[in-house]
Amino acid sequence: MLLSIGLACIAVLGFGSSAVLARLSMTSQSAIRPMPGALISLVASTLLAGGLTLVFEFEAAITLPAIAMLWLLANGVLTYLGGRSQQFIAINLIGASRVTPIVGSAALFSAVYAITLTRLGVPGFNEHLNPLLGLGTVVVVVGLALTGGNFLRQSWGRDWKSVTGYGLAILAAACYGASTLSGRVLSVQFGSPLIMAAGSMFFATLILTPIFGREAVQKTVSSGWAPLYVFLSGFAAACAVIGLYFAVTREGSNILVIAPIVSCNPLVTLFLARIFLRTSESVTTELVIGTLMAVCGVALVVVGGIL
Repeated sequence: MLLSIGLACIAVLGFGSSAVLARLSMTSQSAIRPMPGALISLVASTLLAGGLTLVFEFEAAITLPAIAMLWLLANGVLTYLGGRSQQFIAINLIGASRVTPIVGSAALFSAVYAITLTRLGVPGFNEHLNPLLGLGTVVVVVGLALTGGNFLRQSWGRDWKSVTGYGLAILAAACYGASTLSGRVLSVQFGSPLIMAAGSMFFATLILTPIFGREAVQKTVSSGWAPLYVFLSGFAAACAVIGLYFAVTREGSNILVIAPIVSCNPLVTLFLARIFLRTSESVTTELVIGTLMAVCGVALVVVGGIL
């Protein structure tokens, strides 16, 4: 369990830094639009995860059954077209600090999905909610919501960009919550978490390339630092996804423990945004209270999982 928690912490750092790097690519002088940016980040993610797969899992990768390819395609659509692309668009509309606390509610979606599948008797799911896990998850989600509360009051309903941005952030959270479970199932059924991560990224890249490939190449050549930021965002996200998949597939791991920990990645985003996006970010009382609540919630989740 302790190694799974350590891998979850890697995912926290990766997801949190990825959002800020993506935002930097959209606010530079030669800004990149969200969908071409998502494609560039996916290329970076695929290169990293694919390279590691070729080094450590080559034989297992070339012997995957055909049905596994279809599942990898579906997982790629869910995670990257449903999750990352919507998150990128939302970040472009309303900012990283406003989006990431909402995306952090993916923990709540993961918990609901996992408990529902357990009660339906789906093989491979044995998730049960105890009082500490339930309380910790709620505290984490409420704390993350408070970190963005000031922004919610200022922007919600004021214009279509705010409404669309928050709506896409919620949908991204739902997709990320589901992809945590699908990544675990596919890793157990068809191969290592590394193969599942690389395969899903590869198929998502194939889908986006015909649509946004030309613009992504043009921006990469002519947009200064912006492509580097979004490329690094993809690297950070790949590290996060690989860490998350390994965390939830280790023997004795518990999604109800891992998901709330990973959902604290907005705290990393807010900290980095304060440093690199200080012209658009401010530290509020709600942010401080929300941060403390999220940390306390994670502590409750860890204790509940161990007990």
